[in-house]
Amino acid sequence: MSHRITQKDLENILDRINSIAGTDHEGTSKGWIKNLEDGTFKANVGAYVLDYAYGGVRLSQITSKGGGERDITGRGTKKETYYNMLAFLYGFEAGLKAGEK
Repeated sequence: MSHRITQKDLENILDRINSIAGTDHEGTSKGWIKNLEDGTFKANVGAYVLDYAYGGVRLSQITSKGGGERDITGRGTKKETYYNMLAFLYGFEAGLKAGEK
């Protein structure tokens, strides 16, 4: 029997990716940080985010102060994106370990 992938499963991997990337992502929503003084939002450049549209989801990264994004994975089902995110995470971790040597 196959395990159903939920939004929470994707968010857990997203948290791991942002954590090892050293991205300040606590308290952000879709890569945006709210200024508590005036209520405005600013893009959290470098943060990895989940982009939901057209019935699918993909992993993206915020690349500019205006909120521009680059796609890390293609858009797919939650299950497809889950496994693509795991591959990205494992590759990221392997690259960091190789850099330590």
